[in-house]
Amino acid sequence: MAEVSLHLDRVDGTNALEKIEQAMQEVGFGEELNITMDANDAHHSDEVSDFLAKKDFDFQPIGSHDGKIYTITARRKNPPNN
Repeated sequence: MAEVSLHLDRVDGTNALEKIEQAMQEVGFGEELNITMDANDAHHSDEVSDFLAKKDFDFQPIGSHDGKIYTITARRKNPPNN
């Protein structure tokens, strides 16, 4: 299974969503998209989660043990339409 990783310096705004949308194009069915951000920005992650759901991705957020990193791991719910 392949993984695509993306680190967001800023989580809020259209720039972050554009980066996520570009990364989504590299994610095949059964593969994972790992989005990381500074834990201080996790309060903006709802926008990211809503975007992933809208684009037909399942996702699981998790914080790191040291409280510094917040990660959202996402997978396509269905094979992409070609």
